[in-house]
Amino acid sequence: MKTVAHCISPYLQTAGPWVYEQVCRARCYRPIVLTQGAINLDAYPVDTLYSAEALPPLARWANRLWRRVQNEYLFYENIIRDERVDLLHAHFGYEGCRLLRAQRRTERPLLTTFYGADATEYPRYPRWMRQYEILFERGALFLAEGGAMAERLVALGCPADRVRVWHLGVDVERIAFVQRQKGAKVRFLICAGFKEKKGIPYALRGLALAHKQQPFEYQLTLIGDGADRADIEREVDALGLRPHTIFRGMLPYAQVVDELPEHDILFQTSVTAANGDGEGGAPVILLDAQASGMPIVASTHADIPEYVRDGESGFLAEEKDVEGIAERILYLATRAEDWPRMGLAGRQHVEASYSAERQARALESIYDEVL
Repeated sequence: MKTVAHCISPYLQTAGPWVYEQVCRARCYRPIVLTQGAINLDAYPVDTLYSAEALPPLARWANRLWRRVQNEYLFYENIIRDERVDLLHAHFGYEGCRLLRAQRRTERPLLTTFYGADATEYPRYPRWMRQYEILFERGALFLAEGGAMAERLVALGCPADRVRVWHLGVDVERIAFVQRQKGAKVRFLICAGFKEKKGIPYALRGLALAHKQQPFEYQLTLIGDGADRADIEREVDALGLRPHTIFRGMLPYAQVVDELPEHDILFQTSVTAANGDGEGGAPVILLDAQASGMPIVASTHADIPEYVRDGESGFLAEEKDVEGIAERILYLATRAEDWPRMGLAGRQHVEASYSAERQARALESIYDEVL
């Protein structure tokens, strides 16, 4: 059995189940993890993991210094040889750049998956763009979540013949499908980091406008946290949404899955941030929510139109189009009879194109191609 080294730092953030599915569902390749720091191992266990934080003090200091000065990792080469690694899989473009030293010294093929800010924000900085040029020259293959992300990579200079669209996978067996029916209140959910690119204020304004146009009973739950929390809380207060709003903070993925059946409609009104940051692909919560039978209101940002079938499993509006968002919210809020049809369409869409098991097999076929 060949060995693939999954490289991501840290391994693994709370919101990282989409990476874990690539590791834990391996069948034809033995996975190991190389990381600069290990967290949440109880939620994301792996048999073989090497962390820079476990190095002896002097080696740890040297690795940190080299990473700061050269923007490359220092200690992976011997592990790659000792573990007889056949393929390096970098998760995020910046991780691929930091693996260039190890790739050069071990001569192992390097596969890099881009996910978001690594393709939208990082190229705005000359130092990163210079390293991307080297990565695009030496990398064996580059994966994108969808067509928009693939086009973005080619526009950055990645050779088109080395770009593949590979969809992320979600555990559809784990996510229960629940046919939605309207209760006393329409239960809305936002599950995202509190940062500009998530476009949360536009969902809030759209909800307030929809309710002003035709009042209805509702509850809004926000799962997540981040640097923009104070601004989002002020927006909730200014729009008069506070009596109907619950802030749950960051939750482990298992709890997020448990929350899905308790809500009727998901908002994901992502935008391109002022610093260029964007989804790159699309938020995985869109797949989780559709798998659970939840209709979606989202923006046409990045690869969201691939993830959500407009008019079938949800409704899409242009970025920052508050009136368009309000129109779609109001339609769904007042037409609960459409929820079962849209929920079933979403579940079937995810099962057909985004199931974790299917995508894990497709990923291993890509590994075969690289080798």
